Amino acid sequence: MTNNNKLMFKYLLPLLAFGILIASGCNKDDDDTGGDPQELITTVLLEFSPAGGTPLTFSFKDVDGIGGNAPVVDNVVLAANTTYTLRVKFLDESQAGNVEDITAEVSDESAAHLVCFDTEGSVPLPAVQDVDTDGKPLGLVSQVVTTSAGTGKLTVSLKHEPDKGAAAPCNTGETDVEVIFDVTIL
Repeated sequence: MTNNNKLMFKYLLPLLAFGILIASGCNKDDDDTGGDPQELITTVLLEFSPAGGTPLTFSFKDVDGIGGNAPVVDNVVLAANTTYTLRVKFLDESQAGNVEDITAEVSDESAAHLVCFDTEGSVPLPAVQDVDTDGKPLGLVSQVVTTSAGTGKLTVSLKHEPDKGAAAPCNTGETDVEVIFDVTIL
């Protein structure tokens, strides 16, 4: 064997084997999505229940999804000096007659989800009342205590796989949905 052939086997063969290894590693199964697919959330419902009173429900609806018709968002109107239990629900209403309640999945996979709140103006920050399977905040049930009259905004976000041990867990993970409600407290 000549020196040129020895060099070719010494360098070319390992390079060829490496190339085959890389090519076979990149061949992925089309069904492998790497985890749960992100759910389509078209509707966010906020149900404010005063103690002993009638629940008030407000919604964000974008049934045709991003890029179609503008979403329809209710203005939240609450009474001053009142304590409310806030329940948040997430729905997929993209197919008429086939409403999917995403809230059940969020509850079932509670350790992988977090409902986050942010407020502006006179809107009090909801205090999360429920916990996930690890005893960490979930946010499907919260308490809101209004004081004086005023206006502002309430932002509701559903986070997927947040770091609930982080100093600011709502700044981690992926955002499944985020909506802003105008709020008036009378």
